[in-house]
Amino acid sequence: MRKALLNYWFIVFSILWVIIFTCTKLHFYFWWPIQFYLIDLMAIPILGTLSLVFYRWILQNEEAILPLWSIAFLTIALSVWFEWYLPKHQIRYTADVWDIVMYVLGAIIFNLTMNKSKINEFID
Repeated sequence: MRKALLNYWFIVFSILWVIIFTCTKLHFYFWWPIQFYLIDLMAIPILGTLSLVFYRWILQNEEAILPLWSIAFLTIALSVWFEWYLPKHQIRYTADVWDIVMYVLGAIIFNLTMNKSKINEFID
């Protein structure tokens, strides 16, 4: 279970997320593609890894990987929640199709580089 939390990409994405989030709270803003799209790109890899850890814990199986339908559900759920529902109910949020593109790219990155069993991690 913990092996997934030590994945290089998970660590890098998590550190970047904390840096961007903290700087934003301190009113320091990055170049617009980083500020507005990098967080969305990293959302599925970070949440997917946390889901993978939970999934492995539930199954008690370190070799388990998230099924594609789970990754698709996570991507669709984030897209609907942040790009459709919240913009209709909270002025702070805006709908942006490029955010959905970033969620999908993040899902692809997660599935290709992070959603692996221990056996596959050593092969790649």
